[in-house]
Amino acid sequence: MTDSIIPATDAPVRLLAAFYEAFPSLSAGHILQAPGRAMWVAAATGTGSAVYSIAAPEIGGKTTFNWRSAKLKKTVLHRPLPSWARYSAGVIVALCAAGLDIPGVSAVIVGDEPPGPRYDHAMGMTMAALWHHLSGRPYTADSLLEIVERVRRDYVEG
Repeated sequence: MTDSIIPATDAPVRLLAAFYEAFPSLSAGHILQAPGRAMWVAAATGTGSAVYSIAAPEIGGKTTFNWRSAKLKKTVLHRPLPSWARYSAGVIVALCAAGLDIPGVSAVIVGDEPPGPRYDHAMGMTMAALWHHLSGRPYTADSLLEIVERVRRDYVEG
């Protein structure tokens, strides 16, 4: 399996509504589901800045960081990254360091995973799928799981 791209007409309505609420001036150019997870992402790229903004409306969270601040587990405002965003930020740090650099992404992630560590982990899987999709690189559920497990060990718990 490579991309789990779903047509916008099949995307969860709450995903699109949340995207346009979080980023009213942007258009969701990329919509996909993480393989093997009940998580979806809508994202806009080419925002003109090298920052990553992630919104998770189901937990009432939104954060913005760049690669440098994420390496330090901080937002662009030098505050600690929220715990729910650490898997996503860690995935971005790891994949950018591996050459999958995507300059500027605004994303909303929604899902049907239970809140807590499983939800945070699934957010990392979703972000890893998005990064591979944006880079035009193939992936499988197992390859994404390997990335997220490495992020758990080296970034989230490290």
